[in-house]
Amino acid sequence: MIVGVDGSTSSMSAVRAAAGLASMYGLPLQVVHTFNWLPNTPEHDDTDPGTAANALLQHAVTAAQNVSPRLAISVRLLEGAPSPTLLRQAHTAALLAIGDGGLSSHVCLPTHTSAVHIAACASCSVLVARAKHLSEGSIVVGVNGSPASERALDFAFDTAARSGADLVVVRVGTPAPEVDDKTDDQLRHLADLVDVREAKYRIAARTRVLPGDPAAALVAESKQAGVVIIGARGQQPYGGLLGSAAQTLLHHSSAPLILVRGLMMPRPDGSGARPDIGGGQLMHR
Repeated sequence: MIVGVDGSTSSMSAVRAAAGLASMYGLPLQVVHTFNWLPNTPEHDDTDPGTAANALLQHAVTAAQNVSPRLAISVRLLEGAPSPTLLRQAHTAALLAIGDGGLSSHVCLPTHTSAVHIAACASCSVLVARAKHLSEGSIVVGVNGSPASERALDFAFDTAARSGADLVVVRVGTPAPEVDDKTDDQLRHLADLVDVREAKYRIAARTRVLPGDPAAALVAESKQAGVVIIGARGQQPYGGLLGSAAQTLLHHSSAPLILVRGLMMPRPDGSGARPDIGGGQLMHR
């Protein structure tokens, strides 16, 4: 599992969240910081960017150890711009954790933030942490019947089973108060999906079926959630890298957000976990 740090409050939240997940799944944590060397000019002659970068990495390691003292942690100091550098690292990650770059605190869409690019383009699942959020709360997972949302549902059940947190499964978009045959089929399908996973993971989940716009409803649910989990892609036929609900939650969720692109499956030898992106391709650490 990899976490990118830049010294911001949200990136330190990402460190703590990643440490908790890595410990749960038996994965090592790699803390990565990227930077560019300063030009060789007189005013920068006595400046060593590596000193400040190494201090930042040590601060992040200490934060992770405070969450899980026995966690295996390594650090990498890489030269380059944050987005492309972290996206390259994502090819070997089970999950990439980052701070939100202030997304949730902006009224207007920031066009310069790395968080948007990384969340949209990463080849693995991405955790986007917030500077401020409720550390205690239920795991909320949004489902819509798509294969992507079923992977998110598996991820959420697995994480809830490992953490002991309450799990709330939210399906949005059902008309109210009218219920037609199509709606009945959707509700039965949702019940089947939940029942199978409750038996598999031996936990009980609460199911909420809400009317309205999925993105708006999940943003409202995020206000009391410990984390929101959703598939990175939805049901829409366009070629975007993120579904519409995922895009909205990326900018407006109050809670940390996990955009699921794959599952962290147990290794055959029981030594930890490996990512399974659902298409037969495995990314090994």
